[in-house]
Amino acid sequence: MKARIKSTGEIVEVEGLFDVGTALVNGRYFKVSELDFFDNFETIDWEQRRYELAKAAMQGFCSNPHQQIMDADSNMVAEWSIGFADSLIKKLKGN
Repeated sequence: MKARIKSTGEIVEVEGLFDVGTALVNGRYFKVSELDFFDNFETIDWEQRRYELAKAAMQGFCSNPHQQIMDADSNMVAEWSIGFADSLIKKLKGN
Protein backbone atom coordinates (compact mmCIF):
# COMPACT_ATOMS: atom_id res chain seq x y z
CA MET A 1 0.00 0.00 0.00
CA LYS A 2 1.28 3.49 -0.85
CA ALA A 3 1.06 6.51 1.41
CA ARG A 4 2.29 10.08 1.47
CA ILE A 5 4.16 11.36 4.51
CA LYS A 6 2.31 14.57 5.37
CA SER A 7 5.34 16.44 6.71
CA THR A 8 7.57 15.82 3.68
CA GLY A 9 5.20 14.94 0.83
CA GLU A 10 7.26 11.81 0.12
CA ILE A 11 5.39 8.85 -1.39
CA VAL A 12 6.35 5.62 0.39
CA GLU A 13 5.46 1.94 0.51
CA VAL A 14 3.79 0.96 3.79
CA GLU A 15 5.31 -2.28 5.04
CA GLY A 16 2.85 -2.90 7.87
CA LEU A 17 -0.10 -1.46 9.81
CA PHE A 18 -0.53 -2.16 13.51
CA ASP A 19 -3.52 -2.03 15.90
CA VAL A 20 -1.79 0.62 18.04
CA GLY A 21 -2.24 3.19 15.25
CA THR A 22 1.21 3.00 13.73
CA ALA A 23 2.57 2.10 10.33
CA LEU A 24 5.97 0.70 9.39
CA VAL A 25 7.63 2.60 6.55
CA ASN A 26 11.23 1.94 5.48
CA GLY A 27 12.01 0.44 8.88
CA ARG A 28 10.60 3.46 10.71
CA TYR A 29 7.32 3.77 12.59
CA PHE A 30 4.85 6.57 11.86
CA LYS A 31 1.54 7.44 13.49
CA VAL A 32 -1.25 6.67 11.03
CA SER A 33 -2.32 10.33 11.37
CA GLU A 34 1.05 11.36 9.88
CA LEU A 35 0.27 9.58 6.59
CA ASP A 36 -2.20 9.97 3.72
CA PHE A 37 -3.03 6.53 2.34
CA PHE A 38 -3.79 5.65 -1.29
CA ASP A 39 -5.99 2.67 -2.11
CA ASN A 40 -4.67 2.81 -5.62
CA PHE A 41 -1.56 4.90 -6.17
CA GLU A 42 -2.46 5.43 -9.79
CA THR A 43 -5.61 7.35 -8.81
CA ILE A 44 -3.37 10.43 -8.55
CA ASP A 45 -3.92 12.51 -11.69
CA TRP A 46 -0.28 13.07 -12.56
CA GLU A 47 -1.04 15.28 -15.57
CA GLN A 48 -3.09 17.59 -13.35
CA ARG A 49 -0.33 17.54 -10.74
CA ARG A 50 2.21 18.34 -13.47
CA TYR A 51 0.14 21.33 -14.58
CA GLU A 52 -0.17 22.62 -11.00
CA LEU A 53 3.55 22.24 -10.31
CA ALA A 54 4.59 23.85 -13.61
CA LYS A 55 2.20 26.74 -12.93
CA ALA A 56 3.69 27.27 -9.47
CA ALA A 57 7.24 27.16 -10.86
CA MET A 58 6.29 29.65 -13.59
CA GLN A 59 4.85 32.00 -10.97
CA GLY A 60 8.07 31.72 -9.01
CA PHE A 61 10.20 32.50 -12.05
CA CYS A 62 7.98 35.44 -13.03
CA SER A 63 8.24 36.96 -9.55
CA ASN A 64 12.05 36.65 -9.49
CA PRO A 65 13.69 40.01 -10.31
CA HIS A 66 17.11 38.45 -11.07
CA GLN A 67 18.43 39.80 -14.39
CA GLN A 68 18.99 36.31 -15.86
CA ILE A 69 15.29 35.54 -15.38
CA MET A 70 14.17 38.94 -16.64
CA ASP A 71 16.21 38.49 -19.83
CA ALA A 72 14.98 34.95 -20.49
CA ASP A 73 12.55 34.23 -23.32
CA SER A 74 9.09 33.21 -22.09
CA ASN A 75 9.37 29.88 -23.93
CA MET A 76 12.57 29.14 -22.03
CA VAL A 77 10.92 29.97 -18.71
CA ALA A 78 8.04 27.65 -19.66
CA GLU A 79 10.52 24.84 -20.41
CA TRP A 80 12.26 25.42 -17.06
CA SER A 81 8.90 25.30 -15.28
CA ILE A 82 7.91 22.03 -16.92
CA GLY A 83 11.35 20.60 -16.17
CA PHE A 84 10.98 21.47 -12.48
CA ALA A 85 7.49 19.92 -12.41
CA ASP A 86 8.71 16.72 -14.09
CA SER A 87 11.64 16.42 -11.68
CA LEU A 88 9.41 16.82 -8.64
CA ILE A 89 6.89 14.27 -9.94
CA LYS A 90 9.73 11.82 -10.54
CA LYS A 91 10.82 12.24 -6.90
CA LEU A 92 7.25 11.95 -5.62
CA LYS A 93 6.82 8.67 -7.49
CA GLY A 94 10.00 7.41 -5.85
CA ASN A 95 12.10 7.21 -9.02
